[in-house]
Amino acid sequence: METLKKPIWRVPLVLGGTGLVCRIIGYILSFLWVPIQIAQGPGPEGSYVLTTGHLSAIMAVISFVLFWLAGWRLIRGLTRREIFLSASIMVLVCAALLAWKQISQALGGYSLWAYRFYALAEGTLWASQLLYRVFDAVTVPLTVPSLFVPYLYLVFGRRSVSS
Repeated sequence: METLKKPIWRVPLVLGGTGLVCRIIGYILSFLWVPIQIAQGPGPEGSYVLTTGHLSAIMAVISFVLFWLAGWRLIRGLTRREIFLSASIMVLVCAALLAWKQISQALGGYSLWAYRFYALAEGTLWASQLLYRVFDAVTVPLTVPSLFVPYLYLVFGRRSVSS
């Protein structure tokens, strides 16, 4: 337990917790959104069309707010060096998850374990959603810049260790 209190684990724990909260909120919003769409009735072809609609934008905003609130409350007391090292761990975890996801899709499927572990990275969902909306495409090159989002916590860091 003492290991988890070290500053090196602060960013991965904060972003992992934020990601889990975002995943739970996403499930709740989905359970609310589907009945709303069913209540709207069938489309012009006579069939029901279920879409995500504005849920991805809503989740991006929630993810953005939770990302910055968590940083403000839980990361603020660390030095920039500690935040950089801690964020580097999370960047490596996110890169490994992205590689795992891409490899499993290239092999003809999608690993449910990759999906489950991706909940740890959903705290940075807002950055990839922003890039997808700006460039109107979903590609791996647009996903790579969002891997480095944990480094944005450096704005909360102190310049040096106070003596």
